[in-house]
Amino acid sequence: MSVYSHSRITSFQNCPMLYRYRYIDRIKRDVQSIEAFMGKVVHEVLQTLYDDLGRARASRPDYYGDAFSALWRQGFSDNIRIVRDAMTPDDYHAIGRRCVESFFTRHHPFAQSEVVGCEVKVEFSLDPSGRYRMLGYVDRIDRSGGVLEIHDYKTGALPRSGSLERDRQLTLYEIALRQRWPDVTEVRHVWHYLAHDKEFVLRRGAEDLDRTRMGTIRAIQKIEATTHFPARPGPLCSWCEYKDICPAWSEARPAVALPVLPPAMIDPPMLPEYEPRTGQYLLF
Repeated sequence: MSVYSHSRITSFQNCPMLYRYRYIDRIKRDVQSIEAFMGKVVHEVLQTLYDDLGRARASRPDYYGDAFSALWRQGFSDNIRIVRDAMTPDDYHAIGRRCVESFFTRHHPFAQSEVVGCEVKVEFSLDPSGRYRMLGYVDRIDRSGGVLEIHDYKTGALPRSGSLERDRQLTLYEIALRQRWPDVTEVRHVWHYLAHDKEFVLRRGAEDLDRTRMGTIRAIQKIEATTHFPARPGPLCSWCEYKDICPAWSEARPAVALPVLPPAMIDPPMLPEYEPRTGQYLLF
């Protein structure tokens, strides 16, 4: 029986052929985008911060900025790809370091609530029989009395209007956490858009949870009924690790150009959002 995730379902919705390459054919690629690399390093540093709050409370922003730089130098390789010609590795390094240091400055001394855990693995069922299984990793879970907070770190562009109200990922996490802790009275969804030093907080009602649960079941049913997985060219193709073998990008097909961005949008750059544990990009 297959176990699904938000990113797995989104891969299918973005491009069925991408889904086939990644989850059916299981074709492995060594290439990694610099956005995914930057985001992974940011996540690692923030996890380190919360794993030792005593040190964090006694530290300064540049301590974790230096930690980011050290991990960056250690992990950077020739397999990391830059799509945007106007951007350099130094540009991305500066954005990532700023993400870490601005987060530290905003939240120090990190005493807002009890940290339950970071990178918390959640496995849960969408139905009583356990037919539709889900897996996810929560960036951070905080607790204050009967209130849980689901924290999600983003290093890409700010959300489009209305997208957070329709967000599936954190709503699925709430379903999982309410199954684990049935005594919880309230759950808050907190998104940290680190490159912009902005946060958004929302709550979901029972109807929202049930709508998301049923919508996710229908999405899984559609995937499992699919026998033909066509390519779906779009803005994310330039970041796709399978572009070189995709039939939509044969010589007979014209390239899909990246959108031209006005200068005011380049710092921080408008990046597609990604799933740091898989390195794949999500289009909402």
